[in-house]
Amino acid sequence: MNHPQYKYVVTGATSFLGLSLVACLLQAGHSVVAVCRPASSAGKVEQLVRAGAQVVLADMSEYGSLYRDVPQADVFVNLAWQGTGHDGRDDKEVQKANVVCSIAALFGADKMGCSLFVEAGSQAEYGTVLTTVSEQSACNPFSEYGKAKLQVKEELFSLSRQLGMKYLHLRIFSLFGEADHPWTLIMTCVGKMLAGQPVDLSDCTQQWNFLYVGDAAWQVMALCSHALASSSFGQEVYHVASPESRPLREFVERIRQLTASASVLNFGAVKPRHVVSLQPSMAKTAAVVSPLCRHTFDEVVQRIITQQRKHHTD
Repeated sequence: MNHPQYKYVVTGATSFLGLSLVACLLQAGHSVVAVCRPASSAGKVEQLVRAGAQVVLADMSEYGSLYRDVPQADVFVNLAWQGTGHDGRDDKEVQKANVVCSIAALFGADKMGCSLFVEAGSQAEYGTVLTTVSEQSACNPFSEYGKAKLQVKEELFSLSRQLGMKYLHLRIFSLFGEADHPWTLIMTCVGKMLAGQPVDLSDCTQQWNFLYVGDAAWQVMALCSHALASSSFGQEVYHVASPESRPLREFVERIRQLTASASVLNFGAVKPRHVVSLQPSMAKTAAVVSPLCRHTFDEVVQRIITQQRKHHTD
């Protein structure tokens, strides 16, 4: 049976998730307008063009008028967000500007005739929770980033309802993959362990959840398909995560086994200001997305190991 094909607008298209999502949508036969900032990496923009996406250059402040470049689309996926790094997460003004731009994007999507608007939320909306969280769990964000993501969800729930547009809010947990930032935990661990260097870590006793970025793209596309096909879909929150949560220490020790490293792991050397535990319930997402994951943690880490070894020998 052939699935309907749609026209997607994806902002933040050169981001870690953006590149994977655009590739996933194109492979499934959808058409994609990839919205990139004018200062985006030329290499990543070229990657999008080669994949078959139409590229539009626009700053976040211009999303409300994107309909002039894209007069018609079916789905608007808003992944763009400033201040996602440690330096910007508690910058109130930067986060406030993100909220304004997301609201403008919704109105721009309405002018394109989109029937579905998708916003990238975050597990940071929950704050410090040490138990399993569902989409109905209370949200008590401690960072300005988490507060802004939650504000966007609340405002766009209301505004999309007024506009008669479906709204999908994605609470994204911890993504990883071969093209991840070098300072992330997995990339740092692999690099240091391959070099036999000691690794300074927190206690790593909290629950954690790692989802391969390609599987995250798959989940997002499947959730969009569900929202578009369901006549009863209105405004919903869905988790984007792995069905498997484990103590963070187990993931770190598994990386050491896969790298066959003799590195010393200094658990407790780092004292984080906030201890975050990631233990999402995936029951709601699993009811409409199958399978949730198509890649195992081990196979992705093995690819990262191979990539880093090749990089050091080139």
